[in-house]
Amino acid sequence: MIKVTMSVPNITSVISSYTHIQLGRAATSAEAANQTGSFVNLGPVIRLSALVSAYDYFDDGAIVGQWHTWRPSNSTGSSGGSWSAPFRGQEQGYITVDQFREYEIGVLTNPDGSTMGDRKLERFIKVASSLVDSYTQQSFQLRQDTEKHKWVQATRRVYPYRRPIDSLVSMTVYVSAQQSAAFTVNDVYVNKDRNYFEVTSLANVTYSLFPVLVNLGLIEPVAVITYKSGYPEVPDDVKDATAIIAAHLIAEDSLDKQGMGAMNELTVGSMTMKRHRPVPGERFDAIPGTAAAILDQYVGVNVR
Repeated sequence: MIKVTMSVPNITSVISSYTHIQLGRAATSAEAANQTGSFVNLGPVIRLSALVSAYDYFDDGAIVGQWHTWRPSNSTGSSGGSWSAPFRGQEQGYITVDQFREYEIGVLTNPDGSTMGDRKLERFIKVASSLVDSYTQQSFQLRQDTEKHKWVQATRRVYPYRRPIDSLVSMTVYVSAQQSAAFTVNDVYVNKDRNYFEVTSLANVTYSLFPVLVNLGLIEPVAVITYKSGYPEVPDDVKDATAIIAAHLIAEDSLDKQGMGAMNELTVGSMTMKRHRPVPGERFDAIPGTAAAILDQYVGVNVR
C-alpha cells in the first residue's frame, strides 16, 4: 500500500472551478508526466473541501517505486486543471493502524496518558516492517526497482539485489554510451527459485549483442534491469510478526521516555520481570524472540 499526499495551493480559488482530485499512476516518471505508456487514470478519488489544503489517499493498487501525478478535476474526471509534477508516494508498513489496534497488544497511550495518534503508530509500524525486512533479507511488499549489474556473457544471467523476484519489466545491456542491446520480456527466463534473470534467446544474443561486444567499449558491459519483487499480498504470519515488533518498539519507547531505559529487570515480591535485551554475538536480536520464531521460515540465502 502506498500513501499519496497531495497539497493543493490556493484551495479557495481551486474549489471555485473544480470539485475533486483526479489521480494517476505510472511505472516511470516520464510516463506519469505525459500520461502515456503504463499510465493508469484512477479517476476522481478525493472530494475537495474549502477548509482543507492537504489530502492523503491510500493506493492499494500501487507498488513501491511507481510514480503518481494529480490534478483538480470535475466529479467525472472528464475535465480538469494541469497535472502535477510526478512524485513517489510513501511506502506503508505491512499492517494498517486499524489492523494493529485489532491485535489489542501493548499499551497504546503516551506517557502523559493521552491516546497515541494514528500518525505516530504509522511510524512504529513502518519501522517494525523494516525490521522484518532486515531479519528475513527480503521485502514482502510488491515493489519495482531499477538496478545496474555487471553483464557476464558466459552465463547471460543477472542476479537482482532484492528477493523474491516476481517479474521483469525491461533489460538493456550497455557496451558503450552509444551501443546497447535491449531484450524483451519474452527473451528472458525468470528463475524465481534461484532469484535470477537469464537471457534465453540465442538469436538476440548473437545478432543484437555480439556485434557490439566485438567493438571497443566498456571493459565490463553493464546490464540495466527494471523488475518487480516481493509478494502480491503480505502473508498473515508476517503481519502477526510486524504487530509483535511494533508493540515491542512502543513499549521500549515508553520506558525510555520515563527514564527507565537502562532497567534490565524488575522484582516485585516473588515475581521478577526481565526486559528483552540484544545478546552480543547473535545474528540479529533487535526483535522479540516470538517474532523471530514466526519469521525464521522466510529467512533465505541468495544463490549466485
